[in-house]
Amino acid sequence: MLIRQEKPSDYDEVYQLVKKSFATNSDDDGTTHDYLNELRKKDTFVPELSLVAEHDGGTIIGQVVLYKTIITAAQGEFIELLLSPICVHPAYFRQGIARAMVEEVLRIAKGMGFKAVFLCGDPGIYERLGFMPTYRYDIFHKDDESKTAGWSMVRELYGGALNGITGTINTI
Repeated sequence: MLIRQEKPSDYDEVYQLVKKSFATNSDDDGTTHDYLNELRKKDTFVPELSLVAEHDGGTIIGQVVLYKTIITAAQGEFIELLLSPICVHPAYFRQGIARAMVEEVLRIAKGMGFKAVFLCGDPGIYERLGFMPTYRYDIFHKDDESKTAGWSMVRELYGGALNGITGTINTI
């Protein structure tokens, strides 16, 4: 398996992969594949942080993307990253592909100077990848009225990266 940066020539194949992968997800509203296409057109899209996993035969079997998001804090606005979407072809589930893609995209993001990656997702899945609820850092999703949402998650790219930053995630 090869993990590499996504190219525009991959977009159609990735579109079909995302559509097929999320068809098995009961939480998906059927628009995730279109969401990714729209995301690529925005200023928040970072091409270096849009990766695919290729099977030995050259078929794309996985995809992950990070894009810029804003944390509004008392200290000002901070630009960090959001993970969404990530998928693996159903025939390749539970083979470590998602974990490998996440680790690679986080390595690249850290090298680019980012501090943290946020997401909304199932804690049972993402805690295994090192993500923790954002409320532990006094950072809250804009829709988290309880201030205890386990589904709003973050992974620091280095220890203490979020020290002294408290606030609200604006665009998850």
